[in-house]
Amino acid sequence: GFISIPLKFCPLGPGHYPCKILLTSNYDVRVYYIEGVVNEDQPEATFEFETPALEPLTQNIPLTNETKKEWKCQVKIEGKWFSGPSIFHVRPNETVQYPLTFKPISECEIMGKLTLKNEVDGMEHIFNIKGIGKKPLAFGTIIMNCKVGDIANKSILVPNYSMTIVTFEVSSDLPIIAGNLQITIEPNNSGSYVINACPLKRGILKGIKSIYKIIYQDQELFHNPLLILSIVFVVVSLGFVLFCISDEELRNLRIWYYLEIHTSPGPPQNIIEVECISLETNCIEVPISNPKDEIIHIDVIFTNPALSGFQELTLNPLESVNYIAWYSPATTGYKEERYGLGVALYSILLL
Repeated sequence: GFISIPLKFCPLGPGHYPCKILLTSNYDVRVYYIEGVVNEDQPEATFEFETPALEPLTQNIPLTNETKKEWKCQVKIEGKWFSGPSIFHVRPNETVQYPLTFKPISECEIMGKLTLKNEVDGMEHIFNIKGIGKKPLAFGTIIMNCKVGDIANKSILVPNYSMTIVTFEVSSDLPIIAGNLQITIEPNNSGSYVINACPLKRGILKGIKSIYKIIYQDQELFHNPLLILSIVFVVVSLGFVLFCISDEELRNLRIWYYLEIHTSPGPPQNIIEVECISLETNCIEVPISNPKDEIIHIDVIFTNPALSGFQELTLNPLESVNYIAWYSPATTGYKEERYGLGVALYSILLL
């Protein structure tokens, strides 16, 4: 038969407690080897991760095996956006780094726990983990080259990191930017979105294209223009294309690109030929009209110091005026100069 031997185990702290029990009689000697394994009642350490959304950050967590047996550890990770190998091996008398990665897809703060359980003796190593997702970095810079008055387009990829179909609704604070009002993207996929630009002013323009409403499974879950406006006012000087997604799990996802529109002058509206005697002044009249029902303000740019006139012009609704420019050449010869009126009009002077 069998009998039970009571054994009392009172560990003073976590760790391994090997023990040998010797049983003797007049007819038999038996030896039993036992080992007590005591786990920590508190996590061994806390690791904090801080990274921009969509940017992975990996920390190596050391684990030391001071025994004579190889450890095979089962890994359990609690906490969204944390990942790492599910099996971990540590040879005797070695220290191995466990690679734990945090890759948030939105701005967030996540608390979690990492548990490494040794299959050999059942001992657990527990670590607290904290992940902080910051504002994401730009996916890249979108540069569009076009001429004043012409329509240019650029195709960009917009990813959907969720596991359901998502429809983005698009808006922009730049009047020269246009495109489809919505874009629908399949789960865990990317969709192509075409940006159209029709600039009325030469130079380098920077602005924002934002997507501020999400339709999720045919139901509108998010519509907060004030939130997007706050983003616009904070970073409008940078210029970017912004795509936002918002549901209960991905409510702060932002995917954005820097946007620059490089605009060169288009063909002139008119060619005016002027003849003038050197050191004398000629008057040049250019008819300008305002077809809109609102007041417009026009800036005037000259390319030669011999040309002069008012640098600003204000036209009332439906008003027509003759803009007067003065030409005072200091030398003789034939020259071709330009002057610009407003955002889209300029003329060539043959002097």
